[in-house]
Amino acid sequence: MPEPRALTADECAPVVRAIAEPIRLRIISTLRHGPLAVFELTERLGIKQYQASRHLAALFELGLVTRARQGKRVVYALSDAVRNEPNSAPSVELGCCRFSVE
Repeated sequence: MPEPRALTADECAPVVRAIAEPIRLRIISTLRHGPLAVFELTERLGIKQYQASRHLAALFELGLVTRARQGKRVVYALSDAVRNEPNSAPSVELGCCRFSVE
């Protein structure tokens, strides 16, 4: 995977704010095991559907997750911006810093 380009402070700040939300960090950590539909995330995280959808929309807007329609379901997965190395915690490489999620 190519190294991401360095982000400016103005580009980095919205991502840092977005992943500062605990539910969003839990979503990233859960998706490291593979793509999931919204209802699967709600079951695994013990949150309401509207909460999951709101947080997933924010992560999608920042390019941290991808989404694909599979029939009636929308399935989310980690994007290439989130490094998911086998046997390690996923990390978000921002160019200015890296966050690891357990």
